[in-house]
Amino acid sequence: MKLIKRIPFQMFILDLAAGIVCIAGMLIMRYNLNEIADSYEQKIEMSISDRLDMSNICRQMNRHHMIVSWHTLADSDEAREMYEEEAAQLQETIMNQLDDMKAAVSTDDKERLFHAVYSNTISYFSNAENVFLMSSGGSSATATYYVNSYLAEFIDQITDDIDLVDEYLAGEMHAAEKKMERSIRIAEVSEAICIACICVVLAVCMAMCIGITSKLEKYKNQLEEENERKTQALIEHNERMLLLQENTIIGMANLIENRDNDTGEHVKRTSRYVELLTRAARRAGYCTELLTDDYAELLVKAAPMHDIGKIAVSDAILQKPGRLTSEEFTAMKEHTTAGGRIIAEVMGGIEEKEYIDIAVQIAEGHHEKWDGSGYPKGIKGKDIPLCARIMAVADVFDALVSKRCYKEAMPVEKAFSIIEESGGSHFDPNLSLLFCSIKGEVTEVLSKF
Repeated sequence: MKLIKRIPFQMFILDLAAGIVCIAGMLIMRYNLNEIADSYEQKIEMSISDRLDMSNICRQMNRHHMIVSWHTLADSDEAREMYEEEAAQLQETIMNQLDDMKAAVSTDDKERLFHAVYSNTISYFSNAENVFLMSSGGSSATATYYVNSYLAEFIDQITDDIDLVDEYLAGEMHAAEKKMERSIRIAEVSEAICIACICVVLAVCMAMCIGITSKLEKYKNQLEEENERKTQALIEHNERMLLLQENTIIGMANLIENRDNDTGEHVKRTSRYVELLTRAARRAGYCTELLTDDYAELLVKAAPMHDIGKIAVSDAILQKPGRLTSEEFTAMKEHTTAGGRIIAEVMGGIEEKEYIDIAVQIAEGHHEKWDGSGYPKGIKGKDIPLCARIMAVADVFDALVSKRCYKEAMPVEKAFSIIEESGGSHFDPNLSLLFCSIKGEVTEVLSKF
């Protein structure tokens, strides 16, 4: 009887102890989860920010390398001075970013990896200054050799070092994610224990447990949504970088076109004509085994680079208002092989191989003729790469309907007649007919410029 009387008191003591343990455990769990969640969010945010910064530095270093390459190819002091100023601004931006990141380095491993990037970057800029001095001093061949060997090696090393830093940051993110998952699993186990205890304690304990569970789920969902949002931001950033790279290529092509007194619209128009003619060829089933989606996309992207070799031709020839002499025309023809060489040397390390191959073929072959009377190699028929045959039609048509320093613009109808009549001699006869079949689309594009 006494034992039965003591049961309520014992149950009360048991319930009280269980309630105290549950409440204390939930309070500790809540505190730990808040700290872990805040730490996880901060670490993920810092890691993504560092990865974006590293991506920017990698892009800017490649841009600086391209500017140094342009400097070695420039044929005037004004152009070299312009490239030096742009390179100096870019160098200052990169070093400021590196200094900011250096100040925020928190671990020995990260500091070691970052130090490799930092020291190689400083060495690269030091060598770049030597290249500028050699190029400005007339040692263009030596400068070009340094650009394509020492500087390229530094760029490759810096890119590798940045990749190591990126891998380290990704590892930190993964470790933080694993830690968060373990914490959630521990919390889930604790939750189960608390629920078992709450079955014999006061309803308030059950209410607290349900509240904690709800908050845990909320934390998890919030962190997942934040991680997804920041991952999407990283993807969008990379897409913007690709767009910026394409705009840089088009801007460089426009700059070169401006040297022979063209407005730069030639690059945009010919790219649109290439796109329209490529679509027409695909609709007609012409060369479908080669004209894949990827090939067509790269062809349109590479079209602005067709006259990049003109950077190696003097202004006196490019801007001459009258007919070129035999010697001048021979020098002018060199822009095709020079263009292919420049694309391969300057852009070979920063663009995919298939794009470089198409761009080189366009630059070298857009003045070849179907009957073999073109230049620089005098190849004919289908030996001429398809991309160059398409570019030839677009380039000649735009040249006919555009005003140049040595001629007036030709009427559109007459230009189409010449394109049609030149099929089988100058142009691929199939492409010539296809181009004339899309006269309306071409005329519409021309009317917008």
